[in-house]
Amino acid sequence: MHICCGKMASLAEIKQIASLRYPKFRQKYGQFVVEGRKGVDEVFHSNLKVVKILLTATYLSKFGKPNCAENLMEQVSEKDMERMSQMDTPPGILAWMEIPVAVQKPEHAPFYLILDGISDPSNLGAILRIADWYGLNQVILSSDCTDEYNLKCVTASMGSFTRVKCIRLDLEHFLSGVTTVYGALLNGQSIYEASEKMGETPQPQALIIGSESHGIRENLLARINHPVTIPRIGGAESLNASVATGILLDRFLGK
Repeated sequence: MHICCGKMASLAEIKQIASLRYPKFRQKYGQFVVEGRKGVDEVFHSNLKVVKILLTATYLSKFGKPNCAENLMEQVSEKDMERMSQMDTPPGILAWMEIPVAVQKPEHAPFYLILDGISDPSNLGAILRIADWYGLNQVILSSDCTDEYNLKCVTASMGSFTRVKCIRLDLEHFLSGVTTVYGALLNGQSIYEASEKMGETPQPQALIIGSESHGIRENLLARINHPVTIPRIGGAESLNASVATGILLDRFLGK
């Protein structure tokens, strides 16, 4: 028995949802997908627009109806869910979402987190979760950062993508208006030493995190007037971008 009235998802809709695993179709339709019980609950209680919430009989038997509007829910077959899902093991519930209008201009703030060329969607999602933890409601991205509506990013953010805006800008131009620019570099000052004087550096302040493989681009290095690093104690060659961001933000924004 189906859980709500109205027409069932058509073959065309199923194909469209399945196509949202690819960036070009997310851009074409202005839509994306969220999967899993927590993710669906987060988007339903956010300001984002939900087109439909699709779920299987197996999911219903395990968890019951989700806490969302009845008219948005639609039961689908296990086969159709497998076609639409972007996960190796579909969780049985999926939200079909509209991508909100992109924010063109950041809010004025005393501190900006800036990401240059982050290519791993799971890393970006983790960074959004960290930014959310430390109270940031916006992150500035270079135009070539990975898509924040990639399911891996959405899932790794654990709902934080609904609260932290990703704003894509010309970073060199944006940084021309920022007084104090910190950059995460291997040859910078120890973050533990630099953090002791952060209160003395003028605002606005920015922290640049570079890509996982190439670091901060050459054209942005000239904008950095406070290079910082996380001192290495052991033998690990490097930290990934999200881990480094967490350590650095704790020095900037931790209480």
